Amino acid sequence: MSTLKKSVVLCAAVTLSLAGCSAMQRGPKIQEGSEVIGGIGKVVNLDQNWTTDSQQAFYFTTQGSRILPYAWYLALEQANNQTLFRDNDHIAALRYIPSKKSSWNPDGLAVGFVKDGQGKQAWMGFTCAACHTTQVHYKNTGIRIDGGPSLGDFENFNIELVDAMNATYKSDTKFTRFAKSVLGNNATPNDKTMLRNQLLQQSLVLAQRNKINHPDKNQPHYGYGRVDAIGAIFNQILSKFNDLPNNGRISNAPVSYPFLWGTHQSDVVQWTGFAPNGPYSLGALVRNGGEVLGVYGQLDIPNDKSVKHYKSSLQIKNLGRLESWVAQLRSPIWPAEILPPIDPAKAEKGQTHYNKYCLSCHQVIPWSEQDQKYKAVLTPLSKIGTDPQEIINVVKLRDAGKFVGRKEGVLFGDTIPAKTAGLPALVNAVIGSLLEHPLESLEAAIIEYEGGKDSGAISGSLNKHLETTVSMYNRKSLPTDDKEVAKGMVYKARPLTGIWATAPYMHNGSIPNLAEVLLPAKKRSTVFYLGSRELDPVKVGFVSDPNLPDTKVFKFDTRLTGNSNSGHEYGTNLSDEERQELVEYLKTL
Repeated sequence: MSTLKKSVVLCAAVTLSLAGCSAMQRGPKIQEGSEVIGGIGKVVNLDQNWTTDSQQAFYFTTQGSRILPYAWYLALEQANNQTLFRDNDHIAALRYIPSKKSSWNPDGLAVGFVKDGQGKQAWMGFTCAACHTTQVHYKNTGIRIDGGPSLGDFENFNIELVDAMNATYKSDTKFTRFAKSVLGNNATPNDKTMLRNQLLQQSLVLAQRNKINHPDKNQPHYGYGRVDAIGAIFNQILSKFNDLPNNGRISNAPVSYPFLWGTHQSDVVQWTGFAPNGPYSLGALVRNGGEVLGVYGQLDIPNDKSVKHYKSSLQIKNLGRLESWVAQLRSPIWPAEILPPIDPAKAEKGQTHYNKYCLSCHQVIPWSEQDQKYKAVLTPLSKIGTDPQEIINVVKLRDAGKFVGRKEGVLFGDTIPAKTAGLPALVNAVIGSLLEHPLESLEAAIIEYEGGKDSGAISGSLNKHLETTVSMYNRKSLPTDDKEVAKGMVYKARPLTGIWATAPYMHNGSIPNLAEVLLPAKKRSTVFYLGSRELDPVKVGFVSDPNLPDTKVFKFDTRLTGNSNSGHEYGTNLSDEERQELVEYLKTL
């Protein structure tokens, strides 16, 4: 379809009923305490308002992420031995969640690892669940938290994957086993030579990605449960897809993966609140598309600026389905049959402390009302005082390259100048990808919208709604006299539903447990250790121990760039008893 025709389709006024575009839940509802499908060991579900089908589809529905060819991933050995890279013990060591084979997962991939495409064109990539599903343990019972922040070590996954590919390329014996698995017994010498060359090329692509994000060997590591997602996305957009290899910037602002319940209902998302959900979930479609481009999605930005649509690997309708399921997800409730029961008297007193110190930013939304829209509180950086590195990187300028002269919203919005922050280029890239498939994009938006509403209609011009979304991204529609808020120098506060299941805390994961959140910064742990999934039900966080048996640990040093545990000093004048009362109340949310 020509650009003109595509634009006409998008510009057409539409009033579409949501009937027939449903991604609503199917199958039996998950029962509290039931065993997780594919779980290894004793792993139980909580009631988070999902059905089994929604949960498993969330785990194993592709969004367009493409890391390496699928057959390669199934065959690839670890760098220093003959054990498969995808071996469950290796995946667990990287703190992703291994899973048994099932009808949803016929090859027994880890949660959030998925096949994209079919046959020789199939790739292995990540789904939302790789970063937004977690598991906490208590006395030999695993508790699956859907939508919770992953503990996955994204940085070391990338490094070890490249090492494994390089070792396979260089070793004749490794490559022989690899080629036999990928090509079969009847492969010709020419087939094997082609495969070896392709292996080298893809390993170089992935190695270059690592180099752009981590150019300094002394750069602080992310560790478990963190990633500089925004830094990686902006590097893909402004360096990789922009054909400017020297335009990358060090990704040194790792943040915790945010929990997903309540995400669809918020007016804005991301830790810095720069991504709008509206109108009609179109903002959600744009930010989800951007997320895919950051986790190995593919994109071709044409040099011809008259072309208003870009080819990409985005699975647009699936993005709508995934968002629809997230819209129906609810927070996990403290499981008193597994964890020590909450002290009701302490919790009641703790609510008084919460109302005094927390409620003005973190509104309380009952479980039964979590489908309702809410406005997140945007707190200026100077007031919250937490680590500023993510904000610094978000507003940093670099060469616009192919984006110079293009409109931020492709068909509308401000023109991108020679120097740009990452966000305008990202919005342009995603909307250009959506314009390549306008009808699918419209259907995805309807599916997303339906996920949060029982009935309704999207009416008016889709282009008009996209234009409004772009204005929300560049904060033009935000009524404020606060210069920090207007410039996006803020961090977002959201309801604390299910907060007990989301350690470590703060946007950059710099505080190990809820008890320490309520301490003055100078009394918080300067160093703590991550790696255990064992929950401390008193302090409410993962057990920190540098000498855990059979568990690799990560030393989190709050003195390093991006790791500061400063700021957010609310309720820090409470007594020890009052502090525990407040923690007890937080367990109830």
